[in-house]
Amino acid sequence: MTHALPKITAHFAITADAKISTKNRTPSLFTSPTDKSRLRTVRAAHDAILAGRGTVAADTMSMRLTDETLRRERLSRGLPPEPLRVVVSNAGRLDPAWKIFQPGGSTAVILSTTRMPQRTRSALAPLCDLHLFDAPSVPLVPALRMLRTDYGVKRIVCEGGGELVRSLAELDLISSIQLTIAPIIFGGAAAPTLTGIPGDFLPRPLDFKIKSTTIIDGECVLHLTRSPR
Repeated sequence: MTHALPKITAHFAITADAKISTKNRTPSLFTSPTDKSRLRTVRAAHDAILAGRGTVAADTMSMRLTDETLRRERLSRGLPPEPLRVVVSNAGRLDPAWKIFQPGGSTAVILSTTRMPQRTRSALAPLCDLHLFDAPSVPLVPALRMLRTDYGVKRIVCEGGGELVRSLAELDLISSIQLTIAPIIFGGAAAPTLTGIPGDFLPRPLDFKIKSTTIIDGECVLHLTRSPR
């Protein structure tokens, strides 16, 4: 039987003018410590964390879940202590010195293409599960299906960036969105939004329903779910 695709939640902090970062892709440091703690809680509720290559590089992400309380809670539910860590990189420009490839943590799964240089492939092979697709860009539906069948991933939290979210949205693969809206504005036409640099419309609008809104430490936490097709 063919497994269904994993359900994907896009989880972001945004400014009041809908920016997820500055034009220089600096790390998202504009939300409160409470929001950073909530990020860890959301990670712990999912089977895998998904991010694009640019986000991992810009935020120097390890994609770890190191909170011992959350790790124990996952173990009590029969889960590994940390979610799987998945990175998408079409061109395969990855550095084996990045935090995500350092010892410890869950398996790092790299989804890339045969565009990845051979030297990079050789360097990464001992450090992660490397899946290369013979295509110009990672085919997201087959890649997600592989995560479901080979790794048992049912729920994914996508933490960026905007280009990856746009690619998922174009295929209508996002089941829910969790946003922390911070009371700050950046401006800037080149600063990315939830779907990347402002530009062309999506192939079709995607309707979501507001499931909940909460004000925490002066920030609005918004949970949206995809409307029935």
